[in-house]
Amino acid sequence: MTENDEGSEYGAGIVVCLAKFTEHLWTREPGSAGELSDLSRAIMRPGDTKAKLYSHEVERWANGASDHFYDLDERAPEPLKELASLTLRMGHGFTGETWTADDMGRVRALWKESCLAVDEMLGIEDPDWGRW
Repeated sequence: MTENDEGSEYGAGIVVCLAKFTEHLWTREPGSAGELSDLSRAIMRPGDTKAKLYSHEVERWANGASDHFYDLDERAPEPLKELASLTLRMGHGFTGETWTADDMGRVRALWKESCLAVDEMLGIEDPDWGRW
């Protein structure tokens, strides 16, 4: 690809999309240590609960992390498609849902399932997550 060719802005494929999304998992957990982003402080309204503020942080995190799924190949395994759908809804769905730590737990579980499913897709007979 030359520098004048247009390509994917956030990565395309299966492994690339999963890897680029994975980079976001190692950033600060949304709402960790009770810290709020400047964005959450800006949109706070009187009476907002801690749960609502945490949800704003999850949405902010998912807004960037899920961008890497725009060009996810249709051959992606089901757990990865589900992960993409969930995080895109979290970050771009404007659903009014209140996202929780359980939702972030689901994100991490789907991520793990996705990694194992990609190995299976590549023909690894018995992918193993390992203990550490």
